[in-house]
Amino acid sequence: MTVVLGLLSALLWGVPDVPLAVAVRRLGTIPVVVGSLALGLVVAAPVILLATPGRPITQSGVLLAAVAGLVSITGYVTAITAFQTCPVSVVTPILSCEGAVAAVIAVATGEQLSVTLVVLLGFAVIGAVLVGMAGRGGGDPAYLRGVAFVSLGAVVWGGILALGAPVSHELGVWRGFLLVRAFTLLFGMMLALATGRGRALGPAIRAEPLRIAAWGLGDVGAYLAFYLAAHRGPVAVADVLAAQFATFGALAGVVLLGERLRRHQWAGVAIVIAAVTAISATG
Repeated sequence: MTVVLGLLSALLWGVPDVPLAVAVRRLGTIPVVVGSLALGLVVAAPVILLATPGRPITQSGVLLAAVAGLVSITGYVTAITAFQTCPVSVVTPILSCEGAVAAVIAVATGEQLSVTLVVLLGFAVIGAVLVGMAGRGGGDPAYLRGVAFVSLGAVVWGGILALGAPVSHELGVWRGFLLVRAFTLLFGMMLALATGRGRALGPAIRAEPLRIAAWGLGDVGAYLAFYLAAHRGPVAVADVLAAQFATFGALAGVVLLGERLRRHQWAGVAIVIAAVTAISATG
């Protein structure tokens, strides 16, 4: 079940990156991020509150959720800014290296993995990196800034994925997600106000309602699927499988935006698929 949930989160994160990229290029990062977070929370909150039993919320749980929310808004803004100057088929594979960061954190905190599984996870990450090596616009300063932003975002998101398990264990999968998302939205709105982008939130949602909703709802579904996968464990498997949104994102960029993959990128896609299939059999 961890494998299925991990792949589901990858699909829901990867494909909506196309409407996300288009909206960000038209409206800017902060209005799109905050607008999608708000729409996703409005839809998810009633479902979660009505469908799940109440659970005591501890002070340590609230603090943990606040930390996760602060890290999350940092990761969202840092990574999504790269869509302004880089193709989707470049951004998503680089960002998928978050899985390697999270897996390293999981192992460093004591999780044990078999040698076979470690090798397969490594191949999955290598495949994702190959998909991202587009080689187009490499000398353009704006392109390089985008690569720098998404590379930093991959490190930040590795920490976010690693926080998934402790949050779900402390607060429960559903309530933990809801509380983290509420803190993420709160910090996002504070950032919008601090940067003078607060007034742009309403117009942004009215200008691109479908694209913002597509990514916001996809992100909510992906996050919930990942939290369930991390809760069931092994965490490192959930981390790297969820990070394979790179493959779905790159292919969506090719099909929907006309971006082109080179031979080594197609080789990366093949490596990812083979590694994920082997992980499914092993896990």
